[in-house]
Amino acid sequence: MRLSAEDKLEIHEVIALHGHLCDAEAYDRFDEVFAPDLEVDASALGLAPLPPRDPSRPWLETYIAVAHERGAGSTVAMHVTSIIVRADGEAGARAWSKGFTVAPDGTIASYTYEDRLVRAAGGWRIRHRTIAPRRTPGGGAEPLARH
Repeated sequence: MRLSAEDKLEIHEVIALHGHLCDAEAYDRFDEVFAPDLEVDASALGLAPLPPRDPSRPWLETYIAVAHERGAGSTVAMHVTSIIVRADGEAGARAWSKGFTVAPDGTIASYTYEDRLVRAAGGWRIRHRTIAPRRTPGGGAEPLARH
């Protein structure tokens, strides 16, 4: 599959929307960003895994509950930048981006997001997200491979 310019723009906007929704504490709008069968791997951050999947409760719902639990005040702002998008198979896309958060005390944390996206009825949605901290220089060259 080849991604159109419109596909890539929509994917960029979906990824950016996540930060805006987090900053606004609009977690109940996460369905505009994530697929209902969302899987998140944040183990590299040392975060406890999300509760085991309950067939009656999609992970997206669980992810929203975790965001509410963290509550206001955990960050001042969440930013995303340097988004790279590539086709992935016949019906999907992959995206790599850099994220950083600013804490109330002014400290900054940097992350790398690796997303797998699917086209849904409402547009592109993230189905799988891997979040890794950026603590040392170098690495992360996979999306830079020549195509």
